[in-house]
Amino acid sequence: MMKKSPRLAALGVTVKHASIIRPARILVIEDNGSDVFLLDRALKKQDLRFELVHLLSGSEALAFIRMQGAYADAENPDLILVDLNLSRYTGEDILREIRRATRLSGVPVCVWSSSQSRRDEAVLKDLGISQFITKPSGLDQFMEIGKTLKDLLARSKAA
Repeated sequence: MMKKSPRLAALGVTVKHASIIRPARILVIEDNGSDVFLLDRALKKQDLRFELVHLLSGSEALAFIRMQGAYADAENPDLILVDLNLSRYTGEDILREIRRATRLSGVPVCVWSSSQSRRDEAVLKDLGISQFITKPSGLDQFMEIGKTLKDLLARSKAA
């Protein structure tokens, strides 16, 4: 918010008032609620101001990406995290659609999966993902994901 005081305006000075920084908006496309719960905990451990937007299915994700139905006025996320193994639509399908959506260009996209396949990782890198994250089996390793995403958001904002 820019405001000019009459005295300062005469000098050509504009004063910026501090505004509240909005939380990072993280879109999570994941059909496992437990993983989303753990992700939320991992991000809170990082003292990160964030808002999770959780979509349970590939169908919901496609509607969000295409701004259809309930998502017609959806705001762009600052980061997208996609589960590779969704029902009906795969994470790869979702990634291809994200890359077609010009409004989402520049938004970092991460894929997470329990798969440790090098083929998956190589194909996804070709689709322009920012990070491939292997879903951990333990709570401590899960907490590391919070740091990874916080760092990715910081790099994205700095760019």
